[in-house]
Amino acid sequence: MSNRQHEPSQAIFQQEWRIYRTLVDENYLFHREAYACLHQILVEDVRHPFRFLDIACGDATASVDALTGTRLDHYYGIDLSAGALELARQSLAVLECPVTLDHADFVEALRAWSAPVDVVWIGLSLHHLQTPEKLEVLGAIRRILTKDGLFLIYEDTSRDGEDRDSWLQRWDDQKLVWTAYTPEEWKTMTAHVHAADYPETTSSWVSLGHEAGFAEVQEVYVAPSDLFRLFAMRPGTAAL
Repeated sequence: MSNRQHEPSQAIFQQEWRIYRTLVDENYLFHREAYACLHQILVEDVRHPFRFLDIACGDATASVDALTGTRLDHYYGIDLSAGALELARQSLAVLECPVTLDHADFVEALRAWSAPVDVVWIGLSLHHLQTPEKLEVLGAIRRILTKDGLFLIYEDTSRDGEDRDSWLQRWDDQKLVWTAYTPEEWKTMTAHVHAADYPETTSSWVSLGHEAGFAEVQEVYVAPSDLFRLFAMRPGTAAL
């Protein structure tokens, strides 16, 4: 790729990354609470060395914090952005375990995945898929997860009985409190959400988990905005 070809894509990445980092740095999506919950579960419930798959890992900084002090044995990360993975390599260097990064669309990567893993995490990425595609991903995760494994998912979640338009209206209402964005940045982000975010209801996430083969599906965290929820799914009842 020539420099002339590279510059526009790099500029797009930097703009989108800046918008995303504002979401994280300002904690607008309650990443801190969600990853603190992930850390607590890994420390308290996962009792042996575990292989961790981080789907749509981004720069992995929040995951590194969540994994610190746990029994992590191997880190796997998947992301479609080469720029994000380059940042992830730097963030993950502090981990005292093997690190494997896969530059790929996670739907395609999971279809071909064969290595068993003990814990799978996906945060605010699965909502871009339609319901049948979400079920396919959950089924693929169930297939590669060890029998006593754990799947944790933090995603857009609408209230039972709430349609997508109503959830989007509650998203739009965040403009009143998300004051770190310029009008242009807010417009860019909101256009993306309206075009690409498809939340499931709480009951739908539970049903999808069971349909994918998980015996237990538990809601473990609700964001204060009530736009996102964290679920833990287990293949069976045995403790890790």
